Amino acid sequence: MGRFNAEFNLLAHFLLHTIGVKQCLNLSLRLLCLLTLYACGKGYEDIKLIEEEVAPGHYKALFKSLNPKLGRFNGWLSLSIHDNQFWARVKLSGPNTKSMHAQYIHSIGKCPDMDDDLNHDGYLDFMEVYNVAGPILLPLDSNLNSQLKGLDEFPKMRENTSFYYYSEASQGTRLLADLKEVDVFSSDMMTKLSKGESLSLATRVIMIYGFSEGRPLPDSVRSFEGYPPQTSIPIACGEITEGVAEEFDH
Repeated sequence: MGRFNAEFNLLAHFLLHTIGVKQCLNLSLRLLCLLTLYACGKGYEDIKLIEEEVAPGHYKALFKSLNPKLGRFNGWLSLSIHDNQFWARVKLSGPNTKSMHAQYIHSIGKCPDMDDDLNHDGYLDFMEVYNVAGPILLPLDSNLNSQLKGLDEFPKMRENTSFYYYSEASQGTRLLADLKEVDVFSSDMMTKLSKGESLSLATRVIMIYGFSEGRPLPDSVRSFEGYPPQTSIPIACGEITEGVAEEFDH
């Protein structure tokens, strides 16, 4: 405040001796507003922008198996958005792989099938489904507030079980803010929302990845960024639509 008082006194002295008392009084209201903002340490540049919220709604998807040679997987996805709360739930049933299962919402709303096995090796690999489902938009991992911070924690089936259940929540504003940041890692198979693009969950797909580490796979099964093909091989997909997953009623 000492600096403010000194600068205010200097300004007042200059005005009174330069433009006179009447003119100075006419400026008083405008100066009062500006000086009040300055005295409180605030300015236009410090005004916080209103945070954008995710539109409320309910979304669901039913899983279908992608690689018949790896066994049959099924289950569902439920996404619920209400009061700025984003809640994701997944149940997957099938062979117990004893491995973590990466869960990614991809940007395009179409599931691949065996017709997309371009090298005809009898397996759909990561790159083949990537060509159909598009880049990864939202990992359903341990941290929904960030695309990157929870990637080392995905669900896995417990021993002697044939399913897993995943449930994670986040503030909708924080999730959306991360997805609207600048994409600084353009080669990580992930994407951000483009300017003006909404989350539009009903235009996306959910993909489940991962099988047993010791499962033999042909050399033609491709992965990415050095991940073993067993880690990145897709096992299930679901096309997301609006609605409540009926499975929660059973």
